[in-house]
Amino acid sequence: MGALTSSAVLLLTAAGCGGEASAPTGAPTGALPEGLTAYVDQPRAERVGRGFVVRLVNDTGSRVTVTRADVSSDRVDPLRWQGEKSFVNEADLDLELGEGRCGRGSDMRVELAYRVGDGPEQVGVATATDRYGAVGLLLDRDCAASVLAEAADLSVGEPRRADDGGEPVLELPLELRPTGARDDVVWGGLEDTVLFRQAPGSASVEAGTRVPLGPGDPPVRLLLRVGPGRCDPHALAEDKVGTLFAMRVEAPGVPAEAGAYLPLTDADRAALRGFIPVACGW
Repeated sequence: MGALTSSAVLLLTAAGCGGEASAPTGAPTGALPEGLTAYVDQPRAERVGRGFVVRLVNDTGSRVTVTRADVSSDRVDPLRWQGEKSFVNEADLDLELGEGRCGRGSDMRVELAYRVGDGPEQVGVATATDRYGAVGLLLDRDCAASVLAEAADLSVGEPRRADDGGEPVLELPLELRPTGARDDVVWGGLEDTVLFRQAPGSASVEAGTRVPLGPGDPPVRLLLRVGPGRCDPHALAEDKVGTLFAMRVEAPGVPAEAGAYLPLTDADRAALRGFIPVACGW
């Protein structure tokens, strides 16, 4: 997420997941005015991190100025945006999401302090819809990651180049070491990305990889083996998500097909991206 401006993002310090900030004195809380709609979304460029937005769409016919937004959900700790943003059509309020919890749904409650035109400050409450499901995917990844962390310690080794029948591949060794804390978790393999396809011998979802992580299960060593999924240079130059390998996690309370991202370092990502020109013969 880019550097924050004076419209600072502040984490609320109140404990719990459903906390709400009180309205300013003299500003009763009601619904947002007709024509002002709130959504939540995580732009594609933010998906390596935790950035997301409350997107406000203004069809009131007047300029709207927002000075505060309190965002809450039973799946994440409350957040506050404060500043001043005036807009006629649309505006994004930039926030950074804390670690999400397992649960259902990804719409959020948003309480706005705002003015319409030159009118007085008012406070309104609305449900901000996760219309594209991007925030829900992030929360489900958090759920999968937290469950996996309970069940096993995961380590990723150094990238190394290898050969697959004359085709170059890049390998990353993985080790899953069960903690013994849970008996109901299965690691279900890795998914491809927009930049990489998995080669034979990779611990992929497609290959049917399933690793139980219960008490008494031994450590398991696996490989992520990849070749380029595409060789057009602009795909690499414009890439934002090509090194985000999702790991399937099967357990009660984890949504079907939810995947935590394989924890890679900047050096790992650089090695993956640097491998594509070599493998593609540029």
